[in-house]
Amino acid sequence: MRLLRALGLFLALLHVTSCLLIGAFNIQKFGDKKSSNKDVMDIINQVVHEYDIILIQEVLDKEGTVTQRLMSLVNSGTTQFSYISSVPLGPTVYKERYLYLYNFLYNNVMKNFNREPFVVKFHSPYTAVKDFVLIPQHTCPNASVKEIDALYDVAIYALSRWSTKNIMLLGDFNAGSKYVPKKNFHWLITDNVDTTVSGSKQAYDRIVVTTDMNRGVLAGSAVVFNFKNKYGLTQDKTKDVSDHFPVQVQLS
Repeated sequence: MRLLRALGLFLALLHVTSCLLIGAFNIQKFGDKKSSNKDVMDIINQVVHEYDIILIQEVLDKEGTVTQRLMSLVNSGTTQFSYISSVPLGPTVYKERYLYLYNFLYNNVMKNFNREPFVVKFHSPYTAVKDFVLIPQHTCPNASVKEIDALYDVAIYALSRWSTKNIMLLGDFNAGSKYVPKKNFHWLITDNVDTTVSGSKQAYDRIVVTTDMNRGVLAGSAVVFNFKNKYGLTQDKTKDVSDHFPVQVQLS
């Protein structure tokens, strides 16, 4: 098995809550232009505040200015979020960051990993699953099968490194569930779910958990968050934000 490296963090819960809502949102080409659009940023801010932890993908932020704009807006109210960002990742000049925003306080950084995929360990004393690992993946469409298949190796490596079977894979997989072993994994966002704004009837965005992690998931809570309907947006305004809807799941 080839060594798959990532940055590992140990994060502890700031506020007392009985449930924890986790989301994954591919914000299409989230760079300088989009982050300078007030209307779009206001919508993204609303979406972020729906969650306790949210993974944002497709962040085009070489200098970190996009992230800083987002955090300034997100933390302009009473609820405060922290963040952790990967380095720009990708084999070509085009590089993206993974960005986690969380309503948490991290109290110990475990510098065991360095690069992709961007694996993070969380601790929540108020949910059934206390310690869990999130493994994000925004695959390249032309290499999605290969990259998704490699996620299994990442999960096994995370298990051996942190001795926990509570693992969640999430992000824009750009492919169906047949490309990842289903044994001991549960696809919470299934093939018949549409995660696209255009209504293409494609389940690109996924949340996959191990059997142990699934025991802490609130039954039926894995859904697509249609912010277009919730916020009463037009189709054009929704597409200004992204071509994907977030996917989410709740831990009990």
